Amino acid sequence: MDAVILLNKPAGITSFDAVRRCRRIFHEKKAGHTGTLDPEATGLMIILLGRYTKLLPYCAAQFKQYRATFSFGRATDTEDIWGNVTAEKEPGEHSQAELDGAAKAMTGDIMQVPPMYSAIKKGGRKLYEYARKGIEIEREARKITVSSLSVEKTGDNIYTMDACVSSGTYIRTLITDYAASLGELAAMTSLVRTGIDHLSLEQAVTFEQLENGEGLVRAADVIDQRWQRVPLVMEKKVRNGMALNLEGYGEQILFTDGGEPCAVYEKQEDGLYHCLRGLW
Repeated sequence: MDAVILLNKPAGITSFDAVRRCRRIFHEKKAGHTGTLDPEATGLMIILLGRYTKLLPYCAAQFKQYRATFSFGRATDTEDIWGNVTAEKEPGEHSQAELDGAAKAMTGDIMQVPPMYSAIKKGGRKLYEYARKGIEIEREARKITVSSLSVEKTGDNIYTMDACVSSGTYIRTLITDYAASLGELAAMTSLVRTGIDHLSLEQAVTFEQLENGEGLVRAADVIDQRWQRVPLVMEKKVRNGMALNLEGYGEQILFTDGGEPCAVYEKQEDGLYHCLRGLW
């Protein structure tokens, strides 16, 4: 079955497990998703089934919103409370002004070294495979963008972080680096993905709702908003992937027909719109 799902992933399962369960519910072999969540993390996932897997390169994924909690005083090998403790230190007290200042300093384009417990590949193997064997691999820092970041104390040594970050950012590491800027050790205690670009966790459904026939969304709704929606014209040419001479549109367009994505086109140097991919 062809389907687009905004899933509220529960804690305790991998993203692969979440996709596999959706496949079982809809009896569909072909499936994909637009971004992994750690097993203990919860929140929004975009899952595509059947022919809609063609949409993967064009789905919303530029920026993701998260709410995380963490505590000061200890560090772990996974940068969260589910790892092994590697260091401990008595936590200090910090005013809201100090918390705000540290958050402001980490807003914008910054460099982040990916954690060892991640699925990034090095030498043909995922980093977490090395980490589980106690092997530390040198990792290059990567540029990430933190569009917004706020932290406040919400309990006894419990802090809540709200962040909007570029795709590929590790919130566990963001917390570790944030704590270090305050002279602290920290471990993440929970993580919820609350949004992906224009999509919100409020739109997501549970497995139980899916099993009851609820929760499917229109395919065009999950496409990156940078692709301008254009009602289908010159259908025969579009179906054949022919270049088009169009006026009044942006550089990237998505042809739709009744909410269904048909094809993605991009304006090129010759002034014509060329088909990148048909989505029928």
